[in-house]
Amino acid sequence: MAWADAISNNLDGTVDAAAEVMSLNAGGQQGSTTLSVIQIKGDGNNGCTINGRGESVSLSLASSNTSVATISPSTATFSACGDTQVVTVTPVGQGTASVTASLTSNTTQDSYDVRPVNFTVNVAAPAPSNTAPVLDITGVTNGGSYTKGSVPTALCSVTDTEDGNTTFPATLGDVTGPDAAGGIGTQEASCSYTDKGGLKAAGSVTYGITDGSAPKISYTLSPATPDGLNDWYKSPVALHWIVTEEDSPSTVTLTGCQDQNITEDLVATDFSCAASSSGGTSGTTTVNLGKDATAPSVAYTDASGTTGTNGWYISDVEATFTGTDATSGLLAATQTATSSGEGATVKVDSPAFTDIAGNTTAAGAASHTFKIDKTAPEVSYSGASTEPNANGWYNTDVTANFAATDLTSGPATPTQQVTSSGEGAAVEVASPAFSDNAGNTTPAGAASQTFKIDKTAPSVSFDSIVADSYFGATAAEPTCTAADGGSGLAAPCKVTGYDKGVGPHTLTATATDVAGNTTTVTQSYTVKAWTLKGFYQPIDMNGVLNTVKNGSTVPAKFEIFAGDTELTDPALAKFSIKPIACSPLSPVDDIEVTATGNTSLRYDATSGQFIYNWKTPTVAGSCYSLTMTANDGSSISANFKLK
Repeated sequence: MAWADAISNNLDGTVDAAAEVMSLNAGGQQGSTTLSVIQIKGDGNNGCTINGRGESVSLSLASSNTSVATISPSTATFSACGDTQVVTVTPVGQGTASVTASLTSNTTQDSYDVRPVNFTVNVAAPAPSNTAPVLDITGVTNGGSYTKGSVPTALCSVTDTEDGNTTFPATLGDVTGPDAAGGIGTQEASCSYTDKGGLKAAGSVTYGITDGSAPKISYTLSPATPDGLNDWYKSPVALHWIVTEEDSPSTVTLTGCQDQNITEDLVATDFSCAASSSGGTSGTTTVNLGKDATAPSVAYTDASGTTGTNGWYISDVEATFTGTDATSGLLAATQTATSSGEGATVKVDSPAFTDIAGNTTAAGAASHTFKIDKTAPEVSYSGASTEPNANGWYNTDVTANFAATDLTSGPATPTQQVTSSGEGAAVEVASPAFSDNAGNTTPAGAASQTFKIDKTAPSVSFDSIVADSYFGATAAEPTCTAADGGSGLAAPCKVTGYDKGVGPHTLTATATDVAGNTTTVTQSYTVKAWTLKGFYQPIDMNGVLNTVKNGSTVPAKFEIFAGDTELTDPALAKFSIKPIACSPLSPVDDIEVTATGNTSLRYDATSGQFIYNWKTPTVAGSCYSLTMTANDGSSISANFKLK
C-alpha cells in the first residue's frame, strides 16, 4: 500500500515499521519521544496532505503492560504538518512493554502510516549510582520543514548527572528524495552519546528541506517585434514558453504554457502560462497576441442632408460609410464624405479605412449616388394672354404668363399665370413662387412685367338738354363734356342722334379713352307734329270725288296748329297735284263755291284760315288728288273729278 504520509517517533533516525527500543530503569527517570508528521512525498502530492482547512489526523496510544510502563497522553491529534506531540513514558517495574499507535480519525482523504510510532520499553532494575544520560536534539524538530538555505543548526544536547552536561553538532544524513540533487528532500539529524559509566543515549530527528523559490517563466516571440500597428502582427508569429525550476524540477506543474504558431487571422487573444512547484506558485504570465492581415470591408450606411421632394436632396449630402473588421477592429468605425456638384446621379466615394493593425482599404471601395439639386428654378416673363390695343393699353385685367427653367430636376410646374390687379400706366405683375421637382423654391417676385391698364371708362355729360317741342321749335343740338383720369381721351366726346324731324329722338354723347373704354350717355326728346284742320267746305274729304268744271278755281281752306298756337306763315305749307283713277264707286259731291284767278296760297286773317285757290286743269273727265303737305311732314288730301 502506498502511504500519503507517516507519523513517526524520534527514537532513531529511520522511519520504518520496526519498533525502536526505549531503555529505562525501574523507579528511575521518565523517558520521552516526540511524535511528528513525516512527509513521504511518494503520493504525487508535493505538499502536506493536511491542508489546514479543518483537516486532521488523530491516533490513540497504549501500553501493552501497564505494570511495566505507562504512557501519557493516550491520544495525539495533528492539524498541520508542523504539529508535534511529546509522549512521556513512566517506568513502573522490571519487564518489557510494547507501545502501539492506532489511527482513530483521518479527515484528509489520504492514507497515513502510524506504524513508525510503535516502540518497545525495556525497564531494567533500578539503576546503580551512575544514571543514564538524557539526550535532546535542538535546533530542528522531528517532522519539521525548513526552506533551503534557512535550515537551523541541529545540536545534540546531553544532560548527565555524573559526567556533566555537553552540547555538540548532530550528525546530518544525506538529503533524500527525487530532488535531492538540488538539496530538496528529507534529511536526518542524529546524535549518540556514551557516558563514562558506559550508559548510552541516542536519538534522531527527521525534517524536510523545502524549495523556497517558485518556478520562473519567460517566453520568446518570432518575429520578436509586431509588423503591424498597435502591437498587432500582420505576418505569422510563433510563441514559445520557457519555464525554469532549479531546485525542485520534479514538482513542476504547468497550467497553460502551450506554444503557439499563429498563421491565420486571430483576434487579440491572451495566452497564459502559470507554473507551480514545491517552491511555490509563479504568477501567471500573459502574452496578448493578435494577427490581422485582412483590410477592412466598407459599405455605405446612411446619409444626411436637406431632403427635398421626389427623392432629391437640395443641399450637399454627407454620406456615412461604415467599415467592418472582424479581427483587430477599426481606428474609426464610421467616416463621412461630402458630395460635390448637382445632378441626378452624384456619386460619393468612401474614404480610406484603416484597421487597428494598420491594414488599409483604399478610398472608393464603396460608393453611393444621390439626386442633388441645390439650385432653385430661373423664372422669366413669357408674354400676356391677350394683346394690348394699338395704343399699347389694356382695358381689362391682364393675365401674364411666367415660365420656369431648371436644368437639374426640372420645374414642378413649367408655366404659371398671374392676373393683374388695379390700373395705371405701369401696373406691375410679379411672378408667383416656382418650385422644381427637388423642392427648391424661387420666391414670388423673381420676375415681373408692367402693363398699361385702364379699366375705367371716361366720364361724359351733355352740356344742355333738348326738351320736347313742336316741329319748328326744337332746341339747338347740344354739346358734351368728357374727362378720363387713366389713359386719357382718345378724342373729344361726340353727340349723335340729333334730329328736328317729327317723332321721338335719342341723343347719344360718346367718349372713348386711349385704352378703348367707351362711355355713352343719352337723353330723349320728341318733336311733335302740327295739327292740320281742313280741308273745309266747299271741299269734301274722306275719299269723296269733288266734281267741278275743268279750268275752275277751287278754294281749299285749312288751318295749322302747333299745339294751341295757330300758324299763319304760308311758307309752312306746299301743295301737290297728281292724277288718279276715276273710280265709279267713289261718292261724288259737286263743288258749290269756286273762286277766280290763278293758283295762290294766302292766310286770311279775317277768317283765320289758309286759303289755297287751286285752278284746276282743263282736261274734262280726268280725276286728281290735291295734297297739302306741311313743313313738319303731315298732310291732308282731297280727290277731284273734272267735268
